[in-house]
Amino acid sequence: MAHYLYSKEELPEGFKYPLSFLKIFSKQEVIDLEPWWFLYEFENFAKQWLFELKKQYPTRKLIPFAKASNTDDIVCFDGSDKSGNPTVYFVHAFASSGWENRGSVCDFDEWLKQAKEESAQFKAEQAELDKI
Repeated sequence: MAHYLYSKEELPEGFKYPLSFLKIFSKQEVIDLEPWWFLYEFENFAKQWLFELKKQYPTRKLIPFAKASNTDDIVCFDGSDKSGNPTVYFVHAFASSGWENRGSVCDFDEWLKQAKEESAQFKAEQAELDKI
């Protein structure tokens, strides 16, 4: 199945994806980061979340790329960044404007590192629950 990237028309002018994100995107097999999953796996979800975040937070240029399956948290690139290494924001969707910000990390590589750690912890906790 082909992966989906937002079209140039959907992205803020001058935005560039981080190379490390594109490297992961280009692989056929998707990294298992449960509870996180990449939006590029599902075109309709990717488009829906881009639309939803634009509607909820119209003053922000957010480019969603992953979603937590256990919350309404979405991670987004800073669409106003044209460096090719944008900040990654944690956004709690459906929160009132001004309350959606759940923090940020400096870039995709830092987010990926944290997501791998969170995934390992999540899976360990799930394994413990499965024993009950």
